[in-house]
Amino acid sequence: MKQVFFFGVFLLGLSLSSCTNISDDDSSSSNISPDATSETLVQVGEWRVSYFYDKDKDETSDFNSYTFRFNDDGTMEAVQGTSTVTGTWKEINDDGFRKLVIAIGVTKPLSELNDDWIIEERTDVVIKLRDDNDEHLEALHFSAL
Repeated sequence: MKQVFFFGVFLLGLSLSSCTNISDDDSSSSNISPDATSETLVQVGEWRVSYFYDKDKDETSDFNSYTFRFNDDGTMEAVQGTSTVTGTWKEINDDGFRKLVIAIGVTKPLSELNDDWIIEERTDVVIKLRDDNDEHLEALHFSAL
């Protein structure tokens, strides 16, 4: 119960702090062009999870029925059929890395995406992210639809 409460407080704080997208020209990752901005994520439109690896196994299939939309106001949507879950996203510079912070959903599988992901690559058709925890591999890739 305490975990649900603290996670709710975390999501509330994250949503309050993400009213605007943070977009600096200082890119710490060599795969991100210096002129890349947060708008790069939303210009293409809808995305799908093309790869999700969590600790010791591929869990991509958990997201097969979802479509994701990153909105320019810092909100994001996960659509599954007629159901929509709304969350938040923002880009930050942290510990020398460019990161995409996602907060969406309190239940699996969407809650698995809640993290500050290091941006490894970002183009018009793919966003490749990884967790900064070196103890185990976590990777998340979005592909444009």
